[in-house]
Parts: sequence; C-alpha cells; structure tokens
Amino acid sequence: MDQQQPASSRSSFSDYQSAVQGPTPLFDVQLRYLSDSYLSFFQERKRIEEAYVESLKRLHRKIRSVDSQLDDRGDLSTVRSAWQEIVENVERESQARQAFLGTLSTDVINPLTALKDTQERTRKRIKEDIKESTAAYTEYAEAVLPKLKYRYAKKFSEVEDQKRANAPLPPTSPPPAADGASYMNHPKYNNGGPSRPSVAGPQPLRALDRRPSGSGPSARNRSPSSGTAFSDLAHHGKKQFNQIIGGLLDKRGAPDGLGSRENQALRTVRAKREADEADKDYRKGVHWLETLRLRRTKILEGGYKSLEMFVEESAIVVKRALERYSDNLTATYTTQTQLSSHVRTFVDRISPEKDLLKVKSNIPRSLASAIPDPILYEHGQVGSCNDLIFGFSLVDYSTSKGLQDGEIPKIVKICIDSIDQRGLESEGIYRVSGRHAVIHALQHDLEKDEMDFEFTPKDDVYAIASLLKLYLRELPEPVFKFALQDRMHHTEERVEHQANNFVLLRSKIRRLPAVHQATLKAIIEHLARVVAHSEKNKMDPKNLAIVFGGVIFGEDDMPKAGDLLSVQTWKDTLMEDLIVNASRIFDEPTVHHSPPLPPTPATDPVPLYYGSKNTMVANMPPNPVNQPDAAGSPQDFTPRLPPRPTSSIHPSSRTYSNTSPRKEQRTADTLYQPPLPPPPPLLATDSQPGGMSAPPSPTAVNSNLDLATITVPSREASSGSDRSVDNPPKTPSVQQHKMVPFPVTATPEGVSPVKPSQAQPGFEGNDPFI
Repeated sequence: MDQQQPASSRSSFSDYQSAVQGPTPLFDVQLRYLSDSYLSFFQERKRIEEAYVESLKRLHRKIRSVDSQLDDRGDLSTVRSAWQEIVENVERESQARQAFLGTLSTDVINPLTALKDTQERTRKRIKEDIKESTAAYTEYAEAVLPKLKYRYAKKFSEVEDQKRANAPLPPTSPPPAADGASYMNHPKYNNGGPSRPSVAGPQPLRALDRRPSGSGPSARNRSPSSGTAFSDLAHHGKKQFNQIIGGLLDKRGAPDGLGSRENQALRTVRAKREADEADKDYRKGVHWLETLRLRRTKILEGGYKSLEMFVEESAIVVKRALERYSDNLTATYTTQTQLSSHVRTFVDRISPEKDLLKVKSNIPRSLASAIPDPILYEHGQVGSCNDLIFGFSLVDYSTSKGLQDGEIPKIVKICIDSIDQRGLESEGIYRVSGRHAVIHALQHDLEKDEMDFEFTPKDDVYAIASLLKLYLRELPEPVFKFALQDRMHHTEERVEHQANNFVLLRSKIRRLPAVHQATLKAIIEHLARVVAHSEKNKMDPKNLAIVFGGVIFGEDDMPKAGDLLSVQTWKDTLMEDLIVNASRIFDEPTVHHSPPLPPTPATDPVPLYYGSKNTMVANMPPNPVNQPDAAGSPQDFTPRLPPRPTSSIHPSSRTYSNTSPRKEQRTADTLYQPPLPPPPPLLATDSQPGGMSAPPSPTAVNSNLDLATITVPSREASSGSDRSVDNPPKTPSVQQHKMVPFPVTATPEGVSPVKPSQAQPGFEGNDPFI
C-alpha cells in the first residue's frame, strides 16, 4: 500500500463549496426581478401617481437604468419583453386617478409582495439545507474517511509484514533463537518460577473469614451437606484451574520456542482480524460518504425544482398583475386606450412554459457542476472499485443504479443466464462449490467495474453458482424474509395452500419491494429450470431447497439446548413449494378487457385457443379431424406394428443418450433462456397410494445408514479448479429406470458408518482476507 499523501497535494472540498453555490444565485436573480424591478416600479408608481407626468418620467428613467443592469444581452424572456413595453408606456401617461391608486395596490403590489416573501423564505431554507449538507459531506470526506482509509492501509501493511515475517528463512541464516528467548524472558510473559504459587493459593476464599461469627455457622447448620458439597466442588475446581494455568505458564516459558511460534501465529491471526474490521469500517465509510453525496444531490435537485416552481409562479403572478394593471389603465385612462391595448398585446404573449424552458436549459449544466465526483473504494489488491455490490441491500443497489420495476441486479442476471446456458446439466450444480480463490477473483472483478463485467466461456459454472450464493448470503436483508416458525406453519397447512393456489404466499410476495419481487421470481424460475434437468444434474427440489432455504429466507437462530432434540422433527417445505409451483405462484392471471366474441356458427368447426405467443403449454390438444363417411372412404389396410419389448435396444428406449460435444455446444449456443417447465406432480408428505412411499428428505435419514454403499457419480474437474461439497447430500445415480434415493441396508450394530473420504478443496491466491 502506498503511504498517505500529504494534505497539501489533495483537492480541498472547501474550495468546491465556495465555487459552487447551487440554485441560490438564481433565486437571488429572480427575487431581484420581483423586488428591484416589479415591486419597486409599482410602489414608486403609487407614490408618484399624484405627481403626474413629471414623476412618471423620473420613474421611467430609473427603471430603465435598473433593467439595463439586470437583463442579459441575449434574448429576453416573455415576461421581460412585456415588461419593457410597460415601462415605455409610463412616459406617455399623463394623468392618474385616485381609484387607480387603490386598484394598483390591491391587484398588483400585494400579490407580488406575497410572492416575494414566500420565495425569500424558500430561498433561506434551501440555502441552509445546502450549507448543512455540504458541511456534513465535507467534514466526513476530509476528516473521517481519510482516517478510516489510513487505518485500513496500516492494518493491511501489518498483515503483509506478518506474512513476510512468517515466511521461511534461507538455510544460511541462523535460527531466531535469541529473539524467541528474549521475547519469552519479557516480564509480561515470564510467569514461571516464584509467581506460580501465588496463582494457586486459594485467596478468593478469604472473604468468607470476614463474615460475622453468627451468620456462618447458622447457614451451615441449615444445610450442612449442601454447603460442604459446594465448597468442596469450588475448591476442587480452583485447584484444577490453577494447575491448568501453571501448565500453560510452564509451556510458555519452555526453551524450545514453541510459545514464540504460537504467539507469532496469534499475532498474525489478530492482525488479519483487525485488517478485516478496518476493511469493513472503510467500506461502510465509503458507503456513508456516498449516502451524504446522494443526500446533497437530492437537496440540490430539490432546490432547482423549487427554482423552477418559483419561475413558473412568478411568471403567472406577474402576468396576472400586469393583466389587471393594463385593464385598470384602460378603464382609468380613456384617452390612452390604444396605448393600453398595445401593452396588452405584449402581456398576452407572456408564456410561463417558454420562460421555464429557458431556465431549465441551463439547469443541467449548473447541476452537473454542483455535484461532486464519487469517491471510490480502493481494495488492497485490485485497486479502485467502481461499485460496492457484496454486503449491501437490494434496495440500496436499486436506488443507486436506478432500476425500474421488474429489473434485477446484474450479478443475479448474468449468473442465471450463464448457468442456464452451460450449467443446467452439470451434476451437482449449486451443491458442488467452486474454488475459493476463483470465487473471490470473480467478486473483485465484478466490483471493480460492474458495467463491463461479463463471464467468459472459460469460467467455471460451479464458481459462478457459488458466486451467486455468496451474493445472496451476504445481503443484509434476505430476498424473502420468512421466519422459520412461519415456514413450519406453512408446511402444516400445505394442502390448504395448494388448494387455494397459494394466495397467502402470493400476497406476502406482493408486499415485498419491487427489486425483491423481481429477484425472487428470477431465482425461483431459474431453480425450476434446474429441477427440469434433475435426471442429469441430480438436483431435485429437495436438494435445491436445502441449499437455498437459508439463503433466500434468511438464517434463523438455533434453538436453545432444551429444544435441540426437536430439530430433526422440523418440516420446512416452503422453498420446495416455491420451486415446484413457480408457474402457479409468479404467473399473474391474464385479464381480458375486450368484449366477448359472437357465438360460432353451427356450420363452422369450433376453433381451438392455444393462447398467445408467450403461452407455454405442456401438451397440445389433438386437431379436429373430419370423419369421412364409412360408405365413401376406403378402408385402411396398413398393418399395425407389435409393441416394442421392454428389453429393446432401440435408441429411444435408452435412458441416457451420448450426444456429441459439437452438438451440445451448438445447443448451448442457441439456448439462451429455456422455457419454464410445467409443475411436476405434487409429492405426498407421508405416503402415496398403492403402497408407494415418497423418498425421505435428507434430514430424516437414519444415522445408521451405510454411507459407503451410496454411489457417488464421478465428474470431470473443470479447468483445473477444486470443489468442495455443500451441506445438501448428493442425489444417487439412476440405474435402469429405478430411483434409489438412499440405501435400504442399515449398518450392523456395533459398526460405525463409514464416510467416504473427500479431498479438501484447493486454496490458492494471495488475498490476505481469504
């Protein structure tokens, strides 16, 4: 990690604040239009109306000078154009009436004054909000976040130093025996020798000797056996504890250097833990700074929105005031009818839409200059990361990315698309984990630049599946929060829910945020497609429910020690019901608003409705065939073939057909989004008719089963990656159309079950936090 840059080389946020003031200057301009131009004119007109022509001439000269300073050299707004004609007509006015003075105050001055007071309060509030948000953002960006970043850099450097310190030394260098000896001889760790008897002495029992003489014997007389037993037990426990402490102290002071190596390992672990905590604090700090930046952005946008409303309202109020003013002029000055009509033509041309459009054309540029650039999170290995995805909620992601209704995060979409294309037939998908280092490499690449990130054909589908599970597992708020007790209650009333088309479950889903609904629908429909290929991938709804249950619904706290015996009796089929009934739960019924069609004539055949182009059906009804007359049709003499025997070697009778790799690749390239399969038949919870019992769930299997008899299908490792197996058990292989979910031979008594050995997953990579 690079050292922290000096403070003089950084760009100051205070300069940013002084250079950009947001919509406040524009508010000042509009308020000056009201106060210095409009109100000043009419108030002055009221005062000098009695002075007739001379006073009006002086007012004309004054307003002309003011307008020359306020108006730009470019095109004037419609309000300002009409205003110029008003000022020019002042010079030609010759008389005024007392009634005109009253109408001038009521219809013109008072509305403009009220508008000015209202907008000044609005400007003051916006200015205070901008100042407060800017101060909060600047303080956090200049004071808090650099400390978090420096602490993270320091902890990361300590981890790297610990790694270099733990690296094996060259053979020529002498062993660090002297350092270990000096470390162990430090008075903080040298607890052997004379200090050991002081630890073993029963000093805490001296408090009993200071009790009153009358209280001790009376308590022992009331329960002599109980008091003696507890005192002996406490004394015996203290002796054992002192012996253990003494043994540890002897080991710490041993001359073989074992304690030094253990302390070095403890320091390494502690340094990594502190680095992880510093990394989390740094990430949270960057996220909070982004929140302050977004808050400041919203305040600025609100200020510009208020400015737009101010401009529009000002144009409307001024237009109304000038209309009344011109009407009063027409009624008062009968001799100046033509002049007043001429003024009205310009007043009628006032368009708030045009004025608003002119102001709005400059707002994006001003807004862009007022919003600061985002400060990115910098990882110790990959560098700057444009996006923070893992560990943050779906709602925050949707807000920052501006997702519309029905859109899902990109990581969920590309993972599902990649597995749909290349992993639906992969054995143990979502059960076999990808390589740990590969998963973290994909995570860092995704957060570094989410917009340009895409999976390549060389990426392992198992690592992609593990990346999706990792993202869902690290969500602060699960996709579909559902307590375990509620899921068990759903399982108990499963038949009733199936009968009413899962109306309660669908209502719970509709109450979720939009991004949660879309993500849940995409995942469940994808898992339904995985189940459709369970003959090859060995992942049935039960296995997928075990893998995704805690990820989708959230992890629940384990019960207390007294309730641990009831864990095996839990029945949670909610995730399985979602997968099996995905088409029923997430497909909204189509509402037809068109009028009904007229009845079909008796002479025409009844048409068959096959749905729209988006309708998916399991089978097609037979086409209507017109039966010819028996007398006029020839008899069909085509001989019927005998039924194919059960042991036929015909290719259609084979369970698994070997397809060429070229054909599979061509199929994978053309298959982008497999259709959602129809829901399979419901599985009975206890037993099925005819003596056929449903396969037991993996959690209900007896612990005495011989695990060695389970045949684990082999799979070629992909692209040099090691995988480990998650908690869900593998589905047994299919042999001759006979599904044997679990062995039926129990382990003999007295013999412990044999667990097949599994290779530990490989670990590579130089990430200190993995």
